[in-house]
Amino acid sequence: MIFLNIACSVLLSFRPVRVTDAAEDLAGLSEMAILKKDSFKVPVTETLENAAAKLREAIKPLDRLLVQSPSGADWKTYLNWPELLKQASDPTGADLKTVQMLEGLFLADENGLEMPKFSHVGRVLSKYARLLESSKNPKSSEVFASRLDQLSRALSVGATSGASADLETVGPIFRDLEDSGQAEDVVARVRKVLGQPNLFVEVDEALLSHSVNRDVDQTAPVREVVLGTQISGTGHTTGRVTLNLVPSTAAAMFDITLDATNHSNTVGHNGPVTVRTTGTTKLDARKRLTVNDQRVNSMPVEATASTDTDITGVSVSAKFGKKIIRKIANRKIAQSTPQAEAIAEGRARTRLKKEFELQTEPTISKAAAEYQSKFRDPFLKKGAFPESLLLTTTDQSLRVVAMKAIDNQIAAASSPPAADPDAILSARVHETMINNTAEKMLGGRTITQEEVEKQIKESNVKLPESLANDADQPSWSITFARTKPIEIDATDNHIRLTIRGSRYTSGEREFDAMDIWVGYHIESADGKTKLVREGDVQIYPPGFKPGGDEKLTITQTSLRRILQRRFGKIFKEVVDVESLELPGEMKSAGPLPLQQLVVSKSGWISAGWRKRDAAVVSEKTISERPPVLLVGNDFVTLP
Repeated sequence: MIFLNIACSVLLSFRPVRVTDAAEDLAGLSEMAILKKDSFKVPVTETLENAAAKLREAIKPLDRLLVQSPSGADWKTYLNWPELLKQASDPTGADLKTVQMLEGLFLADENGLEMPKFSHVGRVLSKYARLLESSKNPKSSEVFASRLDQLSRALSVGATSGASADLETVGPIFRDLEDSGQAEDVVARVRKVLGQPNLFVEVDEALLSHSVNRDVDQTAPVREVVLGTQISGTGHTTGRVTLNLVPSTAAAMFDITLDATNHSNTVGHNGPVTVRTTGTTKLDARKRLTVNDQRVNSMPVEATASTDTDITGVSVSAKFGKKIIRKIANRKIAQSTPQAEAIAEGRARTRLKKEFELQTEPTISKAAAEYQSKFRDPFLKKGAFPESLLLTTTDQSLRVVAMKAIDNQIAAASSPPAADPDAILSARVHETMINNTAEKMLGGRTITQEEVEKQIKESNVKLPESLANDADQPSWSITFARTKPIEIDATDNHIRLTIRGSRYTSGEREFDAMDIWVGYHIESADGKTKLVREGDVQIYPPGFKPGGDEKLTITQTSLRRILQRRFGKIFKEVVDVESLELPGEMKSAGPLPLQQLVVSKSGWISAGWRKRDAAVVSEKTISERPPVLLVGNDFVTLP
């Protein structure tokens, strides 16, 4: 079902915080943080023991993985496994410096440490280290006060500027506070203000229904026996299958419905009597399905059928007693018609339910399976599934609200700009959604040229020229930094993209860390939108200041040239924003022209697409598209 491939949008019932409210809250929290500097508390023994127990539990799955892995012994050597087990066994005897050393091993930029079982142990180990620090470090109260000072300054700057980038240091600070069990009330309030939804998409029913809505126009033979009468003839069914959105605040709710009418001309034979009839059967069927953050559910088909028949002629083939036979036949026909109609309605209803179920359930089952296999499971496995994902429907649109931010990340601090009311599809994404998701999906991961080409080939997409290697160029790879591997900085119709790589290869050559960044601004004119690059693509080592006293090494200069050739092709000077192509059954509804692209100071990127001209969009009849319903003997009208 195509609506499962549509991104998330906002709940109507959600009451977002206004920008002014957020600024006031941040300023108040800045003052609150200062007032809490004297509230340091030493963790009790029970808290430390619980943290150690959680660490031991986290180690078990990783241990099983390493036992089965050919490189497991090497990993255990690198991670100083015996010492890890020792420090987790008894928090009262744990050595703070040793635990911090072990934590550093898990947080290093080593390929493989981004795997879930490694990262989970690293995360639990960090919490353990913060608690031990609060318990064993004689200067822990000073560390606590320093963190609150840093938090207060960041919140104050963010309240004044309204820019998301000025708040990015907040996440790690309150993660450390939370891990050490300090200033819990401050942390909770900061999370509330800086943890608002950071993705909104709204899809109009007209766009969703394009993949389902179609006309039904079928003619089929009628062969049936009712009350001993052999019936034959032709039935012609016309109607429409539609997708209807059902208002729901608990989940997205959809009805696939059939509204059809069967007109029949039949002849019934019973002994010497022949009866000619016309019949009309009103057919209605509904298949309801719901979609939430967990799964796709479908309900059994509900169906109704209502039959009305008219006798158009009665003939008798007997040589004798025709008048008497006709009289008796007319009387029996009048008596049996209600019963015959009831039988016809019941059979039509039963067969309609069965057939509509057979026609719709395979598609829904496939969609439900793909919802798990292509969306939920992969994102959960990588830790990139939204912390909250709510889907709802009105009678006009599908709406979903999503928030992605783990313990050391912030989400949006303000509501997004209003969506374009004329858009048939709108998306409003905060820079934190992109940055936070990218960190979980790409942080520490190595991607090779071969992997990129394989994925593009499997997607049946032509390899973009900008990603293709020149014939004389060696293959490449990039290992992304663990923290902020991809970062978007969006403000006032400007977008800056930064790529952070901790290691690069070109053929057999290896290179150290390098950051790549590029800026674009949005230009719109004559109904067209383009991104215009601001200067050249910038490529420098982390922390390097162009124009300063520090100079690049020969190796860094060599890597810089390699990356400039590649990323100069990827990040073109002018990028024309094309109309949006739609997948699968939705393809004929597109491409959708872009109507709105706005970047706000607070980090929101808002896009809206309008409906394609009606003259070039045509709905297909059932003869041109895969059938939703087959009708034949199912809808029989009988005397």
